[in-house]
Amino acid sequence: MNNSSNLLVLGVTGQVGKLVATNLKRSEAYFSVGSRRRANLEELANQFGSSRFIDLDDPRTFDEALKNVSSIFLITGYTVDMLVQSKTLIDAARRNGVKHIVHLGVFSREHDSYQIVFSWHQLIEAYLRDSGIAWTNLHPNMFIAEFFAGWVVKPGVYSVFTSKPVGFTALEDVAEAAAVILMEGPEKHGGKDYCFSADALAPGQVAETLTAATGHKFTAEVRDVERFAKEVGGPGSAYESAYAKGGPQFFREVEHGNGVHRKRKRRYKENSRSRTIVAEGMGKSTRQGVIGDCR
Repeated sequence: MNNSSNLLVLGVTGQVGKLVATNLKRSEAYFSVGSRRRANLEELANQFGSSRFIDLDDPRTFDEALKNVSSIFLITGYTVDMLVQSKTLIDAARRNGVKHIVHLGVFSREHDSYQIVFSWHQLIEAYLRDSGIAWTNLHPNMFIAEFFAGWVVKPGVYSVFTSKPVGFTALEDVAEAAAVILMEGPEKHGGKDYCFSADALAPGQVAETLTAATGHKFTAEVRDVERFAKEVGGPGSAYESAYAKGGPQFFREVEHGNGVHRKRKRRYKENSRSRTIVAEGMGKSTRQGVIGDCR
């Protein structure tokens, strides 16, 4: 599939952005990837076909980077800087005639969530909706990779710090959907919020699914925040960075926000076959219907 749109994909040095760009390249879409590191531009251009210098911390780089761009895949790092980065980029997009912004956000069952990252995303989405640019917001809840990174902390036990249902989806499915949305454009997807893994599973349901998918008995155990943080937040664990950030308080915030959406260094070895079996049991791909309108 080739079209005349000139797309700009941010975050290609991360997991989701790279997958979005890979899907666009496979579909022969006309796009560029952005990077704040000039030294990476040639390598990225060789890998994806075209690259542009853009530094989200320096709005002076935006106008040149957005020349003749029709659509943007917007993804930022999870710090308070994301508010100014997104706001100023949206302003520059409007100024330069960008027609469509596809934003990677998060999904929460509670609109009044006070979990920090969720709240930041809600503010960005509100500004984007009011910008006059056609928008599409993507709302994954929990990436399945995070599940394998540390949620099952004992053999046969699905151990979590919240009794609330959590929706699992794959990085690959979100990226594939984002690429399709970018190519099909605002005429079809403008003004829409898409939620992934909307069929969220409570801990007991996850344990049942794991049992059915693996053939081994799983039980669910909901820990109090303090115990969970102590057991999985130690050095070398998947949650080390979260624990360092605030320990139990971090998990309380995430519990209220109903899900985790953070980048973590992978500190585990993953059995690809087991991952596939469990992933197929826990969350069907977007092609099988685990994507829907949030409203």
